[in-house]
Formats: sequence, structure tokens, C-alpha cells
Amino acid sequence: MKRKYLALTLILALIITVFPSAAFALPEGVPSTLPSPSIGSLQLLKNESGVPYFRMEVTVPSSVLTLDQERPANGWVDLETSGKVENEEWGSSGGGGGYLDIVTEDPVPGKSGVYYVSFNLEDEGGLSETIIKSKKYTFRVRFTYRYDTEDSFDFIYSPWSNELSSQSGSYYQGASSWAVTELNKAQQYGFITDRIKGNMSGKITREEFAEIAVKLYEKYTGTKGTAGNASFIDTTNPEILKAANLGLVSGVGNNKYAPNELVTREQMATILLSALKVINPTADFSIVGVSKFADDDKVEAWAQNGVYYCSKAKIVSGVGNNLFDPDGNATREAAVIVCSKGYEYYKK
Repeated sequence: MKRKYLALTLILALIITVFPSAAFALPEGVPSTLPSPSIGSLQLLKNESGVPYFRMEVTVPSSVLTLDQERPANGWVDLETSGKVENEEWGSSGGGGGYLDIVTEDPVPGKSGVYYVSFNLEDEGGLSETIIKSKKYTFRVRFTYRYDTEDSFDFIYSPWSNELSSQSGSYYQGASSWAVTELNKAQQYGFITDRIKGNMSGKITREEFAEIAVKLYEKYTGTKGTAGNASFIDTTNPEILKAANLGLVSGVGNNKYAPNELVTREQMATILLSALKVINPTADFSIVGVSKFADDDKVEAWAQNGVYYCSKAKIVSGVGNNLFDPDGNATREAAVIVCSKGYEYYKK
């Protein structure tokens, strides 16, 4: 008797394995599988308050749209979302889901079957402030079909979509209106640091510029900077030490860096030229034949190459009336933008 029972159990298990629908028949019209969605693009945008968020374009197969319209077994399709920050686990940047018929209310113009899906970024601030730090975000999506069974409900899942990643950039404030478009690009490159993001139109210090220069180096080369044996008696900021070790910046003498000193416009161009020579040492940095600014007599001899090479490459511009204003203080937004333009100039 035991042998017969065991044999019957094995036969039933085999049937369930080979012919699952024979053991667990799906309600009429409910598919056994779902095709996966696909993510076509991932954009970093800003809402009305200037807070950044991600918006992706998700392609929904026509069979899934039809299923959600017909809804067999009183079911419906959800679009499940999942994200992660840096190299953390899936779900670390949130996740969830939403009715597909809500998602399809926001179609991408001119693209059939493609819809916008948005993600908020991780806000480390409290009720009174928004603190969004520059991090790498990765997203994926999938479909679920929830349907009724005789005594409960069940789900069919699609495979996960492809994964797309992007750097968030920091949430910046206080920018001049003329700088916003370029800053938005620089933000996606990760050039807006936490130290400067609260007031982009403020004057930039040597410490702040060194941090941006390191971001430029790491973005262009894909290599993380190291501090090596660099040291100063007036700062232990690891980003300054990285910049010094890489040759992006130098001290002011007596083993000092003077991190809190403001950067002039000619110093900004000189530091940028040093960074460009490090990231692309084989480039032609000649300034032969470059037109001079009307206030050329105010440009220090040590700054001539930086000012005129960056001007020649259209990375740095004057202040109007063919003036450069070499002794004027550089702003945070200007420093970020020239680094962004330098990156784009050599990435062409």
C-alpha cells in the first residue's frame, strides 16, 4: 500500500512539474507569462521648486496593454518599480508600484506604447530643508498581473526590464539665471559638490575649486584620485590632497594651501589649465595667435597661458567689452561651468 501511495505521489509531482497548467489551471484569458517592459531613457529633471527627480521612458508591449483593458478574472496590470543607490541592495532607493492605467495617462509624445515614469531622489533633509547628495541611482521595472482565484487571488510576473543608471547630482540653490542651463548639465556630470550647492552664485574658495577639479579628473579618466604623500599644514581635506597629488593644484608656499582664500578669475583659468594638462597631456595647449583682452596688462605673467588657452578653447569667456577682469573673484557657478565646458571640450 505504501509503495502504491509513493508511486502515485511521484506521478502527481511529475505531472505538476512537466504540465503545471494541468495541476493549476489559470482562469480563462489569464496568460501564464508576461513580456517584460523596457527602459529607453533616464533623465534628470527638476520640479517647480527646483528639486531634482528622475524621469524614465518605459515601453509597454501591446499585449500587456490589451490584457489590462480586457482584465480577465477581475484582474489588472501593475507596473512594479525598483531602484538602488550606488552598490546597495535593490530597494535602497525605494520602490513600489502603480496601476498601469495610471501610468498610461502620461504618454511620451510621438512614441507609441511609451510612457513616462518618475522617481524621487533620496532626501536626507528634514521638514524645513531639502538635502539631496550626488549619488548613482539604478532603476528597473516589471509587470505584475493580479487576478482572482476561486478563494483568493494570485499574481503573474514578467521578467525585470533592463537596468539604467545615472548620477543624480546635488540639489543646488542660489544660481544666477544665466547659469542654470549649464549648471544642469554640470549637475549630471557630478561637478556640483555638497560644499557649494547651497549658494551657487557665491564666491569660490581654493578648497571648493580643488574639490571640483578632482570631480573633473575622475569623471574624465574614470579613475579615482588618491592623496598619495601630499600634505599641507593648514588642511587635511582629502579632496585637496588628491588634487595636489594629481598635480591639479599646488600650495601657496611654506607647505600651506590656504583653503579659505578666494579664487580670482585668472587663478581659475590657471587651475583649470593644470587640470586639463593632467587629464589630456597630449593635447595642443599653444596660445600662439590668440587675441588679447583689452585688460591684458592686468593678467599676471604666470596666468597668461591659462587665461588665453581657456579663452581660445571657449572654455572661459570675458566679462564684456573685451575685458577679462583677471583680479575679479570667480564664483562657484562659473568654476563649475568652466570645468563642465573643459570636460565637454575634450570629450567631443
